[in-house]
Amino acid sequence: MTRRGAMIARAIDRLRLMHDIRYAARTLRRRPILTAVAIASLALGIGANAAVFTVLKGVLLDAPRVSDPATLYSIFSTNDVSAELHRTSFENYRELRSGVPFETAAYAGIFVAVADESDRPAQLPAELVSNNYFRVLGVKAMYGRTFTTTEGTVDGEDPVVVISASLWRRRFNAEHAIIGKTISINIRPFRVIGVAPEGVGSISVARPVDLWIPTSMHKDALSGVDAFYFRVRSAPMFDLVARIPRRVTSVQLAYILRAQGAALAERYPLDDKGMQLSAIPLQQARLEPSRRAAWLRAGGLLASVVSLVLLIACANVANLLLARSIGRRREISLRLALGASRAQIARQLLAEAALLSAGGVVTGLTLATLSLHQLSAAPPIFMPSAFDVGLDIWTLSFAAGMGLAATLLIGIGPALYATGARAMSGIRGDEGVVPGMSRAAFSRGLVMIQSSLATVALILALLFVRSLLNAQRIDPGFRTDDLALVTFDLGMLRYDNVRGPEFVRQVNERVGAISGVVTSAVASHVVLEGPGLESNIRIRGRVTAEPMDVHAQAVGLNYFRALGLRLVSGRGFRASDSDSSQFGWAIVNETMAARLWPNQLAIGQQFQIAGIPEPYVVVGVVTDSQYESLGEKARPFFYIYYDQAPGLKKLTLYVRTSVPPATLLPAIEREIHAVDRRLPLTNLRTMKDVLAAATSASRAGSGLLALFGLIALALALIGTYGVTAFLVSQRNREIGIRIALGASQRSVLLPLVRWTFAPALLGIGAGALVTVSAGRWVTGLLVGLRADDPLSIALATLTLALSAGVACLLPARRALHLDPARVLRSDNG
Repeated sequence: MTRRGAMIARAIDRLRLMHDIRYAARTLRRRPILTAVAIASLALGIGANAAVFTVLKGVLLDAPRVSDPATLYSIFSTNDVSAELHRTSFENYRELRSGVPFETAAYAGIFVAVADESDRPAQLPAELVSNNYFRVLGVKAMYGRTFTTTEGTVDGEDPVVVISASLWRRRFNAEHAIIGKTISINIRPFRVIGVAPEGVGSISVARPVDLWIPTSMHKDALSGVDAFYFRVRSAPMFDLVARIPRRVTSVQLAYILRAQGAALAERYPLDDKGMQLSAIPLQQARLEPSRRAAWLRAGGLLASVVSLVLLIACANVANLLLARSIGRRREISLRLALGASRAQIARQLLAEAALLSAGGVVTGLTLATLSLHQLSAAPPIFMPSAFDVGLDIWTLSFAAGMGLAATLLIGIGPALYATGARAMSGIRGDEGVVPGMSRAAFSRGLVMIQSSLATVALILALLFVRSLLNAQRIDPGFRTDDLALVTFDLGMLRYDNVRGPEFVRQVNERVGAISGVVTSAVASHVVLEGPGLESNIRIRGRVTAEPMDVHAQAVGLNYFRALGLRLVSGRGFRASDSDSSQFGWAIVNETMAARLWPNQLAIGQQFQIAGIPEPYVVVGVVTDSQYESLGEKARPFFYIYYDQAPGLKKLTLYVRTSVPPATLLPAIEREIHAVDRRLPLTNLRTMKDVLAAATSASRAGSGLLALFGLIALALALIGTYGVTAFLVSQRNREIGIRIALGASQRSVLLPLVRWTFAPALLGIGAGALVTVSAGRWVTGLLVGLRADDPLSIALATLTLALSAGVACLLPARRALHLDPARVLRSDNG
């Protein structure tokens, strides 16, 4: 074919395509109800998939806004104490930085107080970073500059800071003159040297960042336990990121890191025994490994359920189009008789399917956009702090791909049937003939698939709703009613170890004088909000004992009374315990006492905390409770007396009240600021709010799964109803004859109901088996039950079976009211 001929052929093809699209649009406009139902069904599935894809892509797949992110790797540590991947201490980082043939930077998320014009500080997120941080990332300042190689090398020197573009706009009115100006950070003057580019924040998805401070200023930026552990080699505080040259293979990288880990273990056997280093691509490590694993499982589950919804919607629309193609047999037969090819007819039907899919994509993306904007406006607490939702080219491409897949799924079946061997039957006037077995088998197969997918979705929904109920019924081990909490960080205002306890004493006195307050006490951790103090301890007197990783908390005098924890044996803390002593005093929980000193009296036993030379003596045993999350297993835990550990600056005041605690929060805030008006207070709330936050992920997941489960159920029932209704309409003549001959209602109903109810039951059974078989995938996400929970499976299958029975029975019962004479007259034309 000549070039001119090829151009003419392409032009003709385009004209045919435009004609097919226009004809398809006119055809769909003539059936507005069918078109609206089909588009709505597809929009629900495509919109849900697009929204879930956007969130998971942003959390798990998006690369940070840095130069050449593919060559950046996060470096994690493991050792004999903890086999889980964790952060690295600053001391180990310094040796690693000088020992590897590539650049490595360190960064740690912190909070600092930045004073405004009124001299009242606001708490802002920041990162403490090595001076090569921006150089390793390949990020240059939008205005000013980043840290030089000479800055950040000597402790206490170079009080400089780089601020984010977001902070520059909202706090400094986007003034270019900010470069060189001084701002107050933790009441220490810092000079602003640069503004980071738009969109550049932390490379960790889990946290926002407004300021970057060099590690040389750690004494001013850090407070409390962080300041204490900054130079402790065994304290994992910093994330590490390395720029690996492309010439370095993965095998070479693993060898380099293995050698460095072995060298550290040999050089520092007490702190780094069994040290191993491993590298993970930064794009995979933007969420810490344990959190990423939870997101992968939960996200995979949610993505699977919304995929089921889309498949059910496609099956529904395919059945609608198939039924419509039966009604159009006269039209299709006439077009074939006039010379149209089967390929042209199939293309026409696929064009209709494509228009429906396009409508579903556009409407679905609109729904997804609205949902994501709602998520951005009020992000749930379990969402990563720095996550920014929004549709991008990848989401649009994903939605377009789903639209193409939907076109094929809903269009191929009807197109093949309409152009099959019976295509000419309509020209002979036999529209009333019962459709062939190929169509019936196809429709019944779709019913079975729909029922199976809906069963999986509904069982999962019931499992997670029941899991949420179990989580809400968990006894946390302490009294959650009438308890108010306020968090503050004394280190931001540079309180020393004398002024800190004095401030706490004055606050307790003033808050205790508020009408309705029973008692109050400070603690170094908010229960049910993640790990508290983590430390390696050694049991005194056991020469061969290995260090153990145990969690702890520093608490004030009346803490156990404020939370309603019962003392099992020994005594609580006393005011005199803060006096100078060669010992520290500790109260352990029942699990720690039983595990470390089985068949012994725990009172009087001693242990040592890593980095603290003085031993701790156990003076009491208290009941177990939940510490980090609801549903956690019993774990060893101990408490130390805050007045013996005043270096801990970030504190939470627990206030037990005799009235609704929310009503006293303004008074509590007022009394704290009466002691120091400059102190930023965060998270003024009640323990009920903490419990709600602790179950927020479960509630959101359960709500979404329940919603999608109900949508899947509704779509499956609509499909079952539609197939039965179509079958009844095609068998009107047979039904009319049987009624005229005196057939009983049962003999008329049973064949009609059985025709679609049997495949629905088979699908329900298959869905239950699939859920049980794949149950191990979701068991770890459930609280208090397994994926093969008999009650959830029974409720789901029974609900579906009864609903499917009703969906089959309703259109079948209408056939009993047919007038046999009218049916026979209409069939005879």
